[in-house]
Amino acid sequence: MLDNSYICDLEDNILMKMANGSTNLVDATLLALETGDMAPLIKEELKCTIQSRRLAKGQHEMKVEFPEETKHELTEEEQDKIVKRREQNRLAAQRFRDRKKTNSTSLCKKIQELEADNTQKSYEIRNLRAEKAKLQTMLYEHLLVCPSAKQSIKFEP
Repeated sequence: MLDNSYICDLEDNILMKMANGSTNLVDATLLALETGDMAPLIKEELKCTIQSRRLAKGQHEMKVEFPEETKHELTEEEQDKIVKRREQNRLAAQRFRDRKKTNSTSLCKKIQELEADNTQKSYEIRNLRAEKAKLQTMLYEHLLVCPSAKQSIKFEP
């Protein structure tokens, strides 16, 4: 926000300009207060400061006018070019979204396949471990009853 000293200086400057018959600063101030945009006020204040310094030095007063910006009308060819570019951009964006969706679907399918494969292999590992334990138990029991096998095989359950 504006501090009080700035507002007081601004009011003094406005009153001085009003006394000299200048309404540009007043108009810019009112516009700034209405819109909240300080740019026109700052520009007008700079103009006034420059003019005051020039007059104080004995130089002539400069007339500074900024012409209103004219809006450039596009030719039919330029409009067609913009429409074509927008259409190309829209189509490229759609292709990108489609590719992204396809890749996402493909990755989800791959994840499901890998998870199914992982589950199947985990099941197979469990079965093989159970079979190994069963075979070790059978071998241990056989070693207990077969004295000749004890000498040829070293077994640790």
